[in-house]
Amino acid sequence: MRYLLMFAIRIYWRIPTKLHNKCLFKETCSHYVYRIAKHQGFKKALKALRERNELCRPGYVVYKYMDKFHLKTAGGQIFTEESISPNILPPYNEKYLDFDSFNYECLSKLN
Repeated sequence: MRYLLMFAIRIYWRIPTKLHNKCLFKETCSHYVYRIAKHQGFKKALKALRERNELCRPGYVVYKYMDKFHLKTAGGQIFTEESISPNILPPYNEKYLDFDSFNYECLSKLN
């Protein structure tokens, strides 16, 4: 079964890239699952696929804090810049929260 899963992933890789979703992580989900299948087997690969699929669902937030970018998933997990895909970081993505330049004076006026 492991080899069947690895074969299916290889076919998936041959699909033109414009049809693929942009992955949130540097090691894409398919490469991650392929590596797990190759080294740990079919059951571990399916578990890894399910976990990655849960992480990649909509609702993530990219933010900058202390001059580093972070990714917070919809499930609440936080990942550092080292594991985030460059496709979702500036300059490719300008939609992120910048806590380094946040104006705390405005916040104090609200209280």
